[in-house]
Amino acid sequence: MARSLERSVKFVRPGRYILNMLMFILAVGAVVYYLSPLSPQPTSLLIDAFNANPALNGLILGVLAIGIIYNLRQAGVIAPAVRWVESFRESVDPARARMPRPPTLISAMSKLLLDADTRSSRLSPESSRAILDSIGTRMDEGRELGRYLMNLLVFLGLLGTFWGLLETVNAVANTINGLATVGVAAEDAVAQLITNLREPLSGMGTAFSSSLFGLGGSLVVGFLDLQAGQAQNRFYTDLEDWLAGMTETVRAMSRDGSKLTEEDGDLAGAIYNLEAALAANTETQIKALAGQNAELKDEIRALNRTLIRFGGGK
Repeated sequence: MARSLERSVKFVRPGRYILNMLMFILAVGAVVYYLSPLSPQPTSLLIDAFNANPALNGLILGVLAIGIIYNLRQAGVIAPAVRWVESFRESVDPARARMPRPPTLISAMSKLLLDADTRSSRLSPESSRAILDSIGTRMDEGRELGRYLMNLLVFLGLLGTFWGLLETVNAVANTINGLATVGVAAEDAVAQLITNLREPLSGMGTAFSSSLFGLGGSLVVGFLDLQAGQAQNRFYTDLEDWLAGMTETVRAMSRDGSKLTEEDGDLAGAIYNLEAALAANTETQIKALAGQNAELKDEIRALNRTLIRFGGGK
């Protein structure tokens, strides 16, 4: 039954999740193309937003590109792991000489599986749990950078917002101070006001453009991280089901010395644990009762001494 369970598990390759990621990137690219001067209805909205602060917006786009590549890689590392597991499962060579090199994600699992295969034995429950914990930890460590890039995009967008607001406040203050200059005619004051308002508006452009690129980039990286996480979780689930068929079933011995069947192993183990718990509880109660008896004897002795003293004095 364990062998049939091992063979019945079908590993899902990450191609479907990578396709979803690429389709989402193409959809975002279509929106960018529609808002660019190259679209059927040309507009310079994104170009003007980028030119409001080229340095900061360029940094945001660079972080976005790194996040896209990294999340695609996180989903792509599942494919070599699936290929190695399938090669191991389908291999008929006892020496496993033609096995491909195991990827880093499952390097610890490959060593344990090959070692168990060399000894012609199955994995122990402890080894299976150690394998799953190791792979889960490596997946979580790999996704930490993706989450950091997503939060970094939000931070850069907020940084640009406050940067632009600070420029706007300083420019408005300078504009007000310029209007207070003595000896300026009313017509000249209005013209000067219109001229000086360009700088505060430029600061607002920096604020809103950085927020636009930062939050938009965070949305893209967040969706890609979600798809990469789903691909890794699906591989983890399939691997857990497969290892269930590779793990040795608990065996136990009956009271007359004969082996129990594999189906009775779990029941025998549960009965053994119950007996051990009852024995421990009985021992604890005996110790507590012995302590109470000792205290009672001490109290009786003290009472006898009191009575003897009272009778002698009488």
